[in-house]
Amino acid sequence: MPQLNNSSQPDIRQLLAKNPFIAAPMDGYSDYPYREACRECGAGITYSEMIPAIALTFGAKDAKRRVKVYPNDSPFIVQIEGSKPDVMAKAAQMVQEAGVQIIDINAGCPSRRVTNGGAGAALLSDLLLMERILKAVKEAVTIPVTLKFRSGPSTGNFVIEEVAKMAEDSGIDALALHARTRSQGYRGSADWSHIAKLVECTKMPVIGNGDVLKGEDGLQMIKQTGCHGVMVGRGAIGNPWLFGELLAVWQGLPKPPRPTRAQWFAMVLAHFDGMAEYFDNDSELAARLFRKHLSRYTRGMKGAVSFRRQLAAVQNRSSLLSAINSILADEGITTDQTRENPLWDQPMPEHDSHGFVTPE
Repeated sequence: MPQLNNSSQPDIRQLLAKNPFIAAPMDGYSDYPYREACRECGAGITYSEMIPAIALTFGAKDAKRRVKVYPNDSPFIVQIEGSKPDVMAKAAQMVQEAGVQIIDINAGCPSRRVTNGGAGAALLSDLLLMERILKAVKEAVTIPVTLKFRSGPSTGNFVIEEVAKMAEDSGIDALALHARTRSQGYRGSADWSHIAKLVECTKMPVIGNGDVLKGEDGLQMIKQTGCHGVMVGRGAIGNPWLFGELLAVWQGLPKPPRPTRAQWFAMVLAHFDGMAEYFDNDSELAARLFRKHLSRYTRGMKGAVSFRRQLAAVQNRSSLLSAINSILADEGITTDQTRENPLWDQPMPEHDSHGFVTPE
């Protein structure tokens, strides 16, 4: 993808036409090292983790870290959440000043930590407040503004058409729909017909989100709904190679083979090292935060279930290597044999993301 800056206004529709596959904003997951892994494997656009607008305006260290722009992470969208239009506008200005290319407003997170303050998916039940926020943010910045939302507060109480019209009237540049309701949380199945409904009732680019778990799902969502982009969340955690599969199927090419064990090991280690650097070379903090990723990277491997019970032992890079060696022993290999043992060239097992719940 071309390098962009916020003095060169990105055309979202054109970006999606080149590569429609997007790494979703997931709190606790979508930091820069994760985005880097996804982009290396084929993601076209990445999102930040959700950033509380109030935290950003108060200069919180974690909020400022999340908004940082990296040269090889482009196009990059920063997502902010909040319930006060003036605070959201101020945060949006700070995001633009940081050099970010596109801002996203969160109206979809069902977490009580967010909704109890009237933000996230709570806005689906207060469309007047949502409209004030959309207009305040749009008026505060010159870069494109997008909105990510859910189908409605609950089953049978959908607000897709109302939100689409409101967003269009407010000058929003694109819409992303997680095809579940607030009350569903992350349970049940995403209803892609809601995405098709949104495509029908707006001229804006539409990004579909929900249950994209294997290489064929992206093209299927595009064909079934007419959406312009496909957002991938839990399916890519521990499996960034999913983006390469999605891209190949969309391009009409054969799906790439699963990564070899050597490629898998290199990715896991690079991801961890990236996290250590991202968190100011704090290897212990990186190890604690990496455990949830490691749990996903090992899914489908022999001994993975018992291995996940031992993740608390991962405290630094050294213990990470010990943990990896313990699960690779069931595969007949160790990390000091990467060149000698032909088993390193064998493909990894298929990655199954069903039953895994995480914010997207």
